[in-house]
Amino acid sequence: MWFAYFTSLTYKDEPNFFEMNQLSWVPDVISKSNEIKIEVEDMLGSAEFSPKNYFIEGLTDNGGWKTFSLKTWGIDVKQAMAKMPVLASLSKNNSNIVSISINVLEPGTEIKAHHGDSNTFYRSHLGVIIPGSLPECGFKVNDESRPWKEGELLTFTDGNIHSAWNFSRSKRDVVVFDVIKDEYQSQRRYICFRVRTFLLLQLLFEKYPKYKQAPKWIHTMTGFKIFCILVCLYPYQKLFGVIKKHN
Repeated sequence: MWFAYFTSLTYKDEPNFFEMNQLSWVPDVISKSNEIKIEVEDMLGSAEFSPKNYFIEGLTDNGGWKTFSLKTWGIDVKQAMAKMPVLASLSKNNSNIVSISINVLEPGTEIKAHHGDSNTFYRSHLGVIIPGSLPECGFKVNDESRPWKEGELLTFTDGNIHSAWNFSRSKRDVVVFDVIKDEYQSQRRYICFRVRTFLLLQLLFEKYPKYKQAPKWIHTMTGFKIFCILVCLYPYQKLFGVIKKHN
């Protein structure tokens, strides 16, 4: 298992993309893609839809990457999930789906190349509203670029270097699923704690830039404390929903 920042920097890339027939959970998602599209479009036009700019500001120049969380690393955002029964049912019936969000890429936005959080899960984008194709609008893992397509999944390993862009005149909307790989299923909860720990640590880096300059051993100690707090909070959050959204 590889996790960003706290494990080896000599991460060996896995395949850039995964084909739909390689993954056991894909047919369940694709069979409901039309229902998901209707559900998401209803949400996009509702007063409840309040996406937030992705919290790491340096990844875009204009703040045009926004997310709306439904489930974050094993914890439901209950108020949002209650509005989306199709996605809620998918989540309930597929225990390896640990995160679900609606991801918006505004016109003229580019997400800079970056490593994700871990190689222990697939990140998969279900195209809902796709305003264009390559080279105008697309996604790149290492040196391989692919377009999003409405009603189809674009699946990759989040740990690989990846980037995205939308240079069209309209928003691009996808549903993002994070799905634990089968070989790590028994460690699903541990992986969720590890990823959430680093996300919260990055949030500290964003709010307190001087803290980011502290020695790495201090970050490691802080991360351990965050991990322990998350473990203690888990029973409460599992019952009542997420306290802090950070995806």
